[in-house]
Amino acid sequence: MKKILFCFLICVIPSTVFAASFPQSIAFEFQEHGKFTGIIGKAYITETAVEIVTFAEKSGEVVPFAFICTILEKRSQIEGLYNIKCRNQIGVVSTGTIDIRDPLKPKMTLTSDKGITITNISDGGRKMKKEFLPKLDLGK
Repeated sequence: MKKILFCFLICVIPSTVFAASFPQSIAFEFQEHGKFTGIIGKAYITETAVEIVTFAEKSGEVVPFAFICTILEKRSQIEGLYNIKCRNQIGVVSTGTIDIRDPLKPKMTLTSDKGITITNISDGGRKMKKEFLPKLDLGK
């Protein structure tokens, strides 16, 4: 019994603290070389992955797409600021930061080698969300 409790304290609690420190979700958009691509989404961060749902407008309809970026590496030198490297299910590797030092204003920036960046939602992304998805909560 003591071994089980010890294992729980060593293995489960630190990972729970990492995942629990993140907000429920982060609203983001895709940018290509710094320009809004017309794709917005919601990211949920867990201990081992960044789970993403995207929404794009095509001919007046909203097209959703979901994917999971498995966290390959995670480092933190400052509490609440994480450098991560992750790979999605089609093999695209992204690197960047997740900053949750201010839980009311979390920041996320993940960039692939092709120049596609997942970053916090901008005014253009908010306008698109308001127009096509007015009742959906994307997060902070």
